[in-house]
Amino acid sequence: MFRRASTNRLWAALLSMVVLSAVGLIFSPSAVAKWGGNEPCVASNGMTLKQQYGYSVAVITSGCTQVPAGERWGASVPWIMDTRFEQMPSGFATDWSTPIDDFRGKLQSIEYVVDPGSPYRSNRSFPGDNKLWVGQLPDAAGLPAINTVAVGSLDPLPVGQHTAEVYWNLKAPHCDGFTADQGTSCLPAGKTLVKRIAFNVVAPATAPAQSR
Repeated sequence: MFRRASTNRLWAALLSMVVLSAVGLIFSPSAVAKWGGNEPCVASNGMTLKQQYGYSVAVITSGCTQVPAGERWGASVPWIMDTRFEQMPSGFATDWSTPIDDFRGKLQSIEYVVDPGSPYRSNRSFPGDNKLWVGQLPDAAGLPAINTVAVGSLDPLPVGQHTAEVYWNLKAPHCDGFTADQGTSCLPAGKTLVKRIAFNVVAPATAPAQSR
């Protein structure tokens, strides 16, 4: 009898954990969702990254890492926000009514560091302006998103392996509106590393469909 009661209590506890986890997934988007999922070179609907973002140069992501030799390129960095400020951390201040307007008002520049730590390191900075892509991503339908990929493109690189770091420079802290937790829902003022991607520049004949 004691063993059966213990077993029942265990199953009840496990069921409660599953229910709480499910509720958490429904009401509190994960960090992966906030930054966008692993974007493939070609989506299930057949659209390439170029077509999705209306961009004329090669787009690299953590899941799409080949660029044709001789082609300009940019890194996809999506950021998903709530439609309004449902919650805000204590002390957070904004002059804008929605998270997406808050982001656009506070973004000062985008900086690329290419091949950091190597003799061929290079830096390129672009002002944060109206070239931002704004829309909705397939893994977060109904929620506004931005992507800084179209803010500026970089010069072609030689064939071989490369690394790109993308920094966002904000003039004040920005929050996505999902939670009141500053650590998971906000980006600080100043320059923040938001993406690091290792990729390869390859001969055009071996480049993926996303680059064409």
